[in-house]
This record gives sequence, structure tokens and C-alpha cells, in this order.
Amino acid sequence: MGIRYTQECLEAAEGRYPVGPDGKRPQSICVQENWWLENVFGRAHPITPIFWFGPPAVYGMWVGAKTHGVPYAFGYFLVGWLIWSLTEYLLHRYVFHFNAVNQKERLTLFLLHGYHHAFPNDRTRLVAPPWMSWPPGLAMLGLYTLLAPLPVAFNLFAGTAIGYVAYDWVHYYTHHFKPSNPLGKWLKQYHLQHHFAHEHSRFGVSSPLWDYVFDTYQPPVRASQKR
Repeated sequence: MGIRYTQECLEAAEGRYPVGPDGKRPQSICVQENWWLENVFGRAHPITPIFWFGPPAVYGMWVGAKTHGVPYAFGYFLVGWLIWSLTEYLLHRYVFHFNAVNQKERLTLFLLHGYHHAFPNDRTRLVAPPWMSWPPGLAMLGLYTLLAPLPVAFNLFAGTAIGYVAYDWVHYYTHHFKPSNPLGKWLKQYHLQHHFAHEHSRFGVSSPLWDYVFDTYQPPVRASQKR
């Protein structure tokens, strides 16, 4: 079962997007020629992250509370969430938006994140499938176990895991819902500015915290002026 990309994927990676009968860009394209890679391993429903990461997060909080008490467990949880939010920011800024200089790098960038910018309304590719999310999750849990006692490590991972789920759901919410509350409207506007005004700012999705810390926050007018 080899990895072979469709012609429309290869062309989209070079900025040549398909056009539908209505003259508009379609909501999605086929990336893999292999049906299993395309439909089973290449897509994910947005509800699935809570099934993958919810149980270990609950276990981590339970172990933390049982070992150290609820206040300490909550504190470790917040530290784990902060670690995730920083990881989210760094990945989005330096991995998902690196400067591709050749065809191979442009294809890599397109598969990592460029597809989402080109086809932001594709509901099935917004959440990372297990083969993309499980290995980094296991790596972070392994790192925590090397740096801290097991109860603390599991507690930290609980915060990281829930932070990731929150990121996926906030991301989905900003693209596919029409919020009526002020916070939802602000989150949607904040993220869509990244998509449609200036992609080199507003890298935080679940939180703008690190955009403020690293000076990549852009007010809406200033962001659109830079486009």
C-alpha cells in the first residue's frame, strides 16, 4: 500500500487549485490515490479526539488528585495546558508556516497545513487523524515520565490532552459554527483573520496568549493592511 498523491493534490500544492462547475473552488479535494489512505487514515470526525484523549486525561486527573490533592492536581493540569498552548503556537508558527523553497517542501507544507488554508471548509480534515495525533501525544507523555514522577506526569498529560481537544474543538467551532455569544464571535473573528487577512500573525487558535507574548498579535485593521 504505497503513498501516491492525486494529480489535483500535486497541483494544489503548487497553488493551482481546481475550479468546480460553478466557477468556485470546491470545499475539498482527494489527496491520496489509495482509498484506505484517503478515507480511513486521512480523515477524522471532529468528535473523535475526546474518545482518544478523554480517558487518559480523566485518569491523569484522578491519579493527581488521589496523590497530591485537588488543588495540586488542578495546578499541574494548568501547567500541562500551558505546555500544550505553547506547543500549539510553535507548531503553527514554525512548522505549519515554514518557508518552502522547492516542490518537495511545498508538497510537505501543503499536506501539513496548506490544505487547510486552501480548503478551510473541509470538515473531515480539520481534526488530525490518529496517525498524526497519537505519536506526538505518546512522545509528550514519555517526556513527562522522564522529567517527573508518574502521578505528576499523568496529571500534566491530562492538561495537555484536554488542551489539545479544546484546540480541535475551538478550531472546528470557528470554521463551522455561527456563534451568537461575544466570546465565540471574538474567537471566530480572531482565527479567520489569520486565514483571510494575514497568515503570518494570530497563530494561537485556542488562546491568543502566546501571540501577545511573542508579538504576533495583529489588530484586525493592521492585519488586513498587511495583506
